[in-house]
Amino acid sequence: MYKLGAVPRGKGNPRALRRQGLIPGVVYGRGIHRLIQVQQGELERLLGQITRSSRIKLALDGEEWEAFIKEIQYHPLTDRVIHVDFYLPSPEQEVTLEIPLLLRGDPQGRRLGGVLRRLQTAIRVRGLPERIPEKLEVDVSGLGLGETLRVRDLPLLEGVKVLTPPETPLATVKVPRREVTVEVTAAAAAEAEAPAAEAAPAEGEAAKPGEEKASS
Repeated sequence: MYKLGAVPRGKGNPRALRRQGLIPGVVYGRGIHRLIQVQQGELERLLGQITRSSRIKLALDGEEWEAFIKEIQYHPLTDRVIHVDFYLPSPEQEVTLEIPLLLRGDPQGRRLGGVLRRLQTAIRVRGLPERIPEKLEVDVSGLGLGETLRVRDLPLLEGVKVLTPPETPLATVKVPRREVTVEVTAAAAAEAEAPAAEAAPAEGEAAKPGEEKASS
């Protein structure tokens, strides 16, 4: 499990903390609500390793708490973290989280010239904290040309309820656009030839029964 150290903080100026390389935050849950601060470098390293469904062992006041990151606030211009919220769920309390999807394998349709398109990056689930996986790996090697992977196709997660609708598309193998263009062009050419074939006979050709040739 991932670990992060935190210390209590007062209600001072958050900007002053950030100038010292500290990120203000809050931890709450289980009847606890504490203002904290964490080292910016340690937090950024942690964020590069975890997902939103990762459990974190938060060390605070000589105790360790299993927590989830509930919310992260970023600076609108620099995209640096400026505040973080940690949530401490009870082990017997169900939580709602998003599990990131990792696509594995080389789709059959891609080997036929298709393009794999990811349509969703995560699914929403609910369950006990210990039951919710950090990530969900999905094998897409069986996807053919024009086929779509949907939520209903995912493996079952024991003790976890999937909240994302079952018909939600997650990934698809798109038919290359150039093949569609060739088909459309060929169809258009066939349609253009049809009226020409139905045109009246040219001068000098034999008249149909019941018709007379025009005299010169």
